[in-house]
Amino acid sequence: MNDLGKAFSSFFKDPAWFTKTLGAALFMILSVFGIGILVLAGYFVQITQRAMRREDPVLPRWDGLGRKIAVGFKFCVVYLVYLIPVLLLLFPVFFILLLTGGGEETETIPIILSIYTFAVTLLLIPYGLFLSLVSPIILYRFAERERIGDAAEFVSVVRQFGKNWQNTLAVALIGIGIQSIAPVGFMILGVGIFFTVFYSLVVTAHMSGLLGLSSLKRDQTP
Repeated sequence: MNDLGKAFSSFFKDPAWFTKTLGAALFMILSVFGIGILVLAGYFVQITQRAMRREDPVLPRWDGLGRKIAVGFKFCVVYLVYLIPVLLLLFPVFFILLLTGGGEETETIPIILSIYTFAVTLLLIPYGLFLSLVSPIILYRFAERERIGDAAEFVSVVRQFGKNWQNTLAVALIGIGIQSIAPVGFMILGVGIFFTVFYSLVVTAHMSGLLGLSSLKRDQTP
C-alpha cells in the first residue's frame, strides 16, 4: 500500500478545505455540550467511504445532516458493542464502591478492590491496544455497507487483521501518532486546535478507506 501520502495531501487539494474546517469546528464546539458527536462520526465515516471509492475531493460537504446523524449513530453503536467487555469488568468495581458507600465497609473491601482493579487494568490495557490497532478495520468494514454487524463481528475483524496486519499496523500507528500531536493547536492562540484535531481525524479516516480498498483488492485476488 504505497498511497498513504494521499491521505496527508488531499485535504489541502480541496478548494473549500478552510470553510469545511470551520464547519467541523462548529460541531466540535457543539460536541462539548453533547451535540454534534453523531454528525462528526457520520462525517468521518463518509470520508472513509469516499476514499474507498476514490472520490475527489475526499472532504464531504456539511449538508445532509440527517444522513450524517443516522450513520454516526450506528457507528457509535459499533463501539458501544466493543465496550461491553469493559463495562462488564468494571461493574464489580461499582458494586464494591456501592457497598463501601452504604456503610458496609470492612477491612477486606479496600484490599479486594485494589486487587481487582489491578487485575482489570492488566486486562484493559491490552484490550485497549487491540482496539487501537484494529480501529481502521472496524471503520472501513462499517463504511463499506453501513452495517453494525459487519464492524462488530469480532472474529472477522481479527481474521482481517491477520490477512493484512502490516498495512493495518502502519495505518493504526500513523493515526495514533498524528492524533497525539493534534493538541499542538493550542499553541496557536487556542484556535488552531480545531484545525489540527480535524486534520488528524480526516487523515486517519482517509487512511482507513485506503486500507479498506487495499484489503478488498487483496480478497478479490485469486
